[in-house]
Amino acid sequence: MPSQQGPSQEQLRLQMQQQQQRDHQAREQRRMQTQMQMQMQQRAIFQQQVYRQQQLQQGGVVVGQSMGQPVTQQGQMAQQMPQQMGMPPTMAFFMGTPHDDIVITEPNDLNILNGQAASHPEFASFRAACRAGELSAVESIVRSRLRTPAFLHQGLVLALSSGKVDVARHLLASGAPIARNTPTHILSAPEETKIPLFEVLAEHGWTPNTPGFYGAVLLPRVVTNDTLLDWFLAHGADPNLGAQRDNRDRNGGPDTDSCSALETASRDGSAEAVRKLLNAGAEIRNGAPLYFAAGACPPGANPHAGPVKPSKEFDEARVPVMALLVENGAGVNDKLESRHMTPQYPIVNAVMAGAVERVRWLLSQGADPDLKGQYGSANEVAKRIGDRMGGNEEMLEALGLN
Repeated sequence: MPSQQGPSQEQLRLQMQQQQQRDHQAREQRRMQTQMQMQMQQRAIFQQQVYRQQQLQQGGVVVGQSMGQPVTQQGQMAQQMPQQMGMPPTMAFFMGTPHDDIVITEPNDLNILNGQAASHPEFASFRAACRAGELSAVESIVRSRLRTPAFLHQGLVLALSSGKVDVARHLLASGAPIARNTPTHILSAPEETKIPLFEVLAEHGWTPNTPGFYGAVLLPRVVTNDTLLDWFLAHGADPNLGAQRDNRDRNGGPDTDSCSALETASRDGSAEAVRKLLNAGAEIRNGAPLYFAAGACPPGANPHAGPVKPSKEFDEARVPVMALLVENGAGVNDKLESRHMTPQYPIVNAVMAGAVERVRWLLSQGADPDLKGQYGSANEVAKRIGDRMGGNEEMLEALGLN
């Protein structure tokens, strides 16, 4: 039989070249498909932004319900468009973003709002100048051509968070919008620049009662900062405004019977901060500030993750706050109520927080240790914690269980 010879070196070389060409073509095809999909996604998101803005500005005919809220024709079209363009469901369901109330005037704005400097030749240098407070560079870039609201807004939030007052003032004067999420960036600024920055926003129509998304206002976030609290109250902050409890309308106003500011101050702030809010008209009956004061825990502690053992100093620091609340109408057995859970009581919260001194004070004011909340009564919770810890003698003694 004649012997069979394998492929020659030349044949092997040709086969290798052909395989390399096929691999290259496959990679190029995948790259083109990925690029096309990204372009389709960007166009779809851009169209959704446009339709959302039209819905906010013009309204529309109600054609259905979504998450319990009406859906306009524009909104329905925005929901359907991604599927029509062949996008996967995960991309098609485009949720609200921190910047979806900023006018989009060109597709590239979306890259700018997402901080993608490569999408715009001048954006990287603009961002750097805004962050560094280089006013002359910012002025030069802004006046070099007509800038979109999205471009200006990204510079504004960088200036606000970096404490660059002059740059923020110039950008606002140049047309940068104050969106619902814009003022929150000031909370990251250096302390000495926060009030000047809020004053710059106030010069352009913002007030402490201007709502963010779902009606959230900033007062509850500044109650532990005496200087900011004083400024907010002096400029008309309403202590009874707060975020919507039911998140019913992303672009709606705040609840007007909120206790968020007072509850936060009662848990984390000073007695003086609580007094200032009460003097400004904060209504105790809007919530359960005593419950939050009684259950205050040290930073990082979580009674649902393990027993909490605050220092005596930390424990006692809430007692003056609790006394002030009771003096102004809070009841020691007032309960925290929610449609989502069983009512909760201050003394149970104090036991869960390991706050022996607060428990003693509440008992001295007539708190009932047998009232049962979601986790049981104060007596039951104390025994359960004792069993878990192998002893909870001081708390059990305070409750008269030893």
